[in-house]
Amino acid sequence: MKKLLFVVAVLALVAPASFGRVYLLNNGTWSSNTPVLGDPNLKATNPDWEFDSNNSERKAESWSWPTTYSMVDVCVIPVKMDVGFWIKVNNCSTLVLNLKQRDIHSYTGSLTVGIVTNTNLSLSVSWAKLSTVNLGSYSHSESVSPSTVNATSGNTANVTLTETLTSVDLSNMTVSSATGGNCVQVGTITLRVAPNFTPVLNGGCGQ
Repeated sequence: MKKLLFVVAVLALVAPASFGRVYLLNNGTWSSNTPVLGDPNLKATNPDWEFDSNNSERKAESWSWPTTYSMVDVCVIPVKMDVGFWIKVNNCSTLVLNLKQRDIHSYTGSLTVGIVTNTNLSLSVSWAKLSTVNLGSYSHSESVSPSTVNATSGNTANVTLTETLTSVDLSNMTVSSATGGNCVQVGTITLRVAPNFTPVLNGGCGQ
């Protein structure tokens, strides 16, 4: 019994020091002074925040718990951009149109070209002889089929380019001993395109 009374006495002495309560005031400082209603210097935060030894307590009413406003949509605005006309010729830098002899003075050849575009196109092809090549008084004709292509929606549209040379005079052609005159470049063909619809003369997107 004496031992029990001794333990109780010790706890009574220790309790005030171990469980001292402090309060968070509105000015952000902690105080052991009990908050006083209406006293701005001792007014506790709302909700109350109290520390009791290692324990923390917070209390508030449903109407005074800290809240934040949520973002709400107020206006939805369309975003537009000028895409313009876009054309891609697949593998353009590696394409070669080879002419094959039809008879001694005429040559013809065709090449398939893949095109990807976001607009309707009209196509044509032009020929240019190399200035260093002498074909005599020759004639030439070029064609592309089909001559129109609609927007491909990301797919590839194949067109065929054809070049024909007639009345070619080979007597002035320089023959390389290394190639024997095979695969000699004599000119170039150029694929040309234009939008295939009535021009729209006003600017886009406010420009």
